[in-house]
Amino acid sequence: MNKLYNVFTHLCVIFSLMFLTFLILDQFNPMMNFINNDISRWLLAGLCVSGMGQSILRWKKEEDSK
Repeated sequence: MNKLYNVFTHLCVIFSLMFLTFLILDQFNPMMNFINNDISRWLLAGLCVSGMGQSILRWKKEEDSK
């Protein structure tokens, strides 16, 4: 379970940095459409799933330690 938590943690960091990069690039060149496309929607869904997975595993880990 610890490895799965580490995977979700790394995925959250990676997806978050990608979206920060997309937001910055989209500010400089809005015609590139980094935010409003299908790939960004899938990556955002991946960020949401990895964040939820990390939160659930952390919650489970804290419940088991009690």
